[in-house]
Amino acid sequence: MSDAQPRDDEGAARLAAQRKAWNDAHPTYYAEYRERNREDIRRKNRERERDRAQREREEKARRQKGIDRARAWAAEHPEERQQARERYKQKHPETYKQAQRDYYYRNRDAIAERRRAREAADPEKANEARRRAVDRARAAGRDPAWSPTPDQRATYRERENEARRLRRRRARAGLPERRLHRVLAPERRHNDAAADAFFAQKRSGEDIARIRNQDEPTPPDLVRALQERSENRRVVREILAIAEEYFADHEVELRARVAEVSRTRFRGGMLPLDVYTEPRRHALEFASRGYFRTCAASPTSSMTVFRWLTTDLAKRGPDITL
Repeated sequence: MSDAQPRDDEGAARLAAQRKAWNDAHPTYYAEYRERNREDIRRKNRERERDRAQREREEKARRQKGIDRARAWAAEHPEERQQARERYKQKHPETYKQAQRDYYYRNRDAIAERRRAREAADPEKANEARRRAVDRARAAGRDPAWSPTPDQRATYRERENEARRLRRRRARAGLPERRLHRVLAPERRHNDAAADAFFAQKRSGEDIARIRNQDEPTPPDLVRALQERSENRRVVREILAIAEEYFADHEVELRARVAEVSRTRFRGGMLPLDVYTEPRRHALEFASRGYFRTCAASPTSSMTVFRWLTTDLAKRGPDITL
């Protein structure tokens, strides 16, 4: 065997050298042959392609026939089909997984499109299915134990601190809390589809006129009800209730303190305090402690607070002296 191998290699090399020498001696032979037999070559190529296409059609029909037969059998015997699949999975686990992966990569676009359509049709059902899948993964021990890096922790902490600062600034400015919330992708796609369908709808002249007629002034009763339910007014009512109770219990003490400070200021050449509104202002400051919306209870932002502070101005009398 070892002696025959060198002889075969030598023979192959000798034939290759002879072929190369012949090609070098006849450089135009193949071009002339193709030119002389062009029609015959084309005819043979067409016949070969027809035979190949026919074989492909027959093979495709044979496979489709087998698929239809398998589907019909599976529809008639669902339990046996499931048992056969389980046996195959147990006997060839790696082959089955590879087949599943191959099918996914071949049809990933169609699979993603079907999933998006299914989730958009029923977002709640899709969310519930996702939660069940997560629960099954955790029960099977497939939940990855992930922990953020120190840099990620610092980034998360900075975001949380910034969110808290923003909430405090909004509260001090008397603005309502942020009501935006995140939604999952299926629900977002469902909302986008509903919005597109709404705005793409063609409306007649009667519909447009009916919509325009709906733009009427808000009834005064409804405006008053909305104002009563507003957050700022609720805070103002709570603060004023506490301030009124505190002022009633400590009125004498507050007035005496304000009078003493006013006398000291007057002796020092400064203007005295307003002995009518200053005691109530101290009570208002005490009642505002612990509230984020303290600016809502300021005299410049609420007429109700201003009226409460100036209640004693109409009761001016000679008994209040410096």
